[in-house]
Amino acid sequence: MNRATRSACLKCPTFRAGNCLGRPAISTSKRLMASEAATLTRKDKAEGDISSVFTSFSGRKANPLPDRFREVKKRLTVGFEEQIQKSWDDLVEVLKVRTEEVATKRESIIPQIKFADIQNSTVPSDSIQAVRQTGVAVVRGVVPKDVTEALLADVRQYFSSHPFKGFPSEAAQKVVYESYWSPSQVKARSHPNMLKTQSWMNQLYTADSNQKIDLSVPLSYCDRVQIRPPGDKQFALSPHVDGGGVERWEDKNYNHTYREIFKGNWREYNPWDLTGRLDADMNMYDGPGGCSVFRTFQGWLGLSRHGPRGGTLVVHPILQPSTAYWMLRPFFKPTQKGSLDGWKFSLDDEDGNIFLHGANPGTAQEHNPDIHPHLRLQETMIPYPTVEPGDTVFWSADTIHGTESENTGNVDACVFYIPSVPLTPNNAQYIAQQRDSFLKGSPPPDFPGGAGESEFAERAKTDDVASDAGKLAMGLKPLRASGRDEKQNAIATETNKILGF
Repeated sequence: MNRATRSACLKCPTFRAGNCLGRPAISTSKRLMASEAATLTRKDKAEGDISSVFTSFSGRKANPLPDRFREVKKRLTVGFEEQIQKSWDDLVEVLKVRTEEVATKRESIIPQIKFADIQNSTVPSDSIQAVRQTGVAVVRGVVPKDVTEALLADVRQYFSSHPFKGFPSEAAQKVVYESYWSPSQVKARSHPNMLKTQSWMNQLYTADSNQKIDLSVPLSYCDRVQIRPPGDKQFALSPHVDGGGVERWEDKNYNHTYREIFKGNWREYNPWDLTGRLDADMNMYDGPGGCSVFRTFQGWLGLSRHGPRGGTLVVHPILQPSTAYWMLRPFFKPTQKGSLDGWKFSLDDEDGNIFLHGANPGTAQEHNPDIHPHLRLQETMIPYPTVEPGDTVFWSADTIHGTESENTGNVDACVFYIPSVPLTPNNAQYIAQQRDSFLKGSPPPDFPGGAGESEFAERAKTDDVASDAGKLAMGLKPLRASGRDEKQNAIATETNKILGF
């Protein structure tokens, strides 16, 4: 069974029930494949808001997974049970040290980098190492402060002139707006400094020579706006990881990314190695908040001065060992209630826990202190240090993150969500569809559907794209193949074909 057929089967109730006749239903949410032409038709999603991404936040019930996941569990670990037990025991001891370090140092542990150093290629090596260790970063002074403040003023005016959907859905004043095409957002995404920063962040990852990716070329993944007012308690996102839920275990390409963990060699797991990630299906269940592209980092541009206790982002800055822990957590259970020691490898699920402990079909992977006690989440979910307008914040593809439970400050916590997305054929396929959405004013393909901003005369136009690099990132301009190495030339040629150039 090829990958496209398997993906279709996994969405078929007959297959899930174990009665597949080898003729899977055709999936209407077929994943974009690198070899396909850029003529794919888009299936619009239902209208909604950001709460649809999360099981707990949306109010949906987390049901136990089907029995077929028991075979997934067995297949991932068979023959390595003893090594995994020894690896887990070592991992738990390491987490005792690392969680205490984070709980003590708090936000001072989060690396801070100057954009000027990125621009001049003078970022200190110890800062790079700190980002690799924690999975997070603040980059200072990416967009000039006066430019950023003007962008915020303009987007506020844009919102006041039109009715917008968002979260909370019933509130007149939104915290997260279903806005993608305000002139301010388009200008921010296409700012040369923003794209330069994204390119630098992308290149913290490594790829094999046979992988179709150009880490130096950033693409624009168009996301929402947050304006979180003082006193807000509703936009309190629980700890979670983007990039799918059960897919990390179920999809063969995705679980290959974590192959060393499942072999009992968690110390050999490299979170910056892209092997497996580019071919991973992160949205097998066509979730309402599913992401169709590979993002090296999720991120945002700060539009207002805010920080700890001001309703900001919180992260768990322990990347490698924590990832190994929550990937292995479904295979271990305590031998003594309430104890963090003496946990044993087990394939049994008779305790009634959800099999993948926070991972559910169609939503993000969630974490909590009860299910993941060794992470000490109540003490190690750390707020970012205070950001100024024009600073950016990034967190890696496997970083646990959330938001503070309340904005106890006296100003709005305002951000444009702008992740780092490298050039791959699959990502280019998405950009081709997103470009059509931009030109029409409709929501981007990954986001809740509806008319969006299509009837707003003031929405962004191509003239609002602030740079040539920004036009390229939006699929509005072809890549130049000349003067690049052979691999980059090949990717450029394929990308231009996908984009219709």
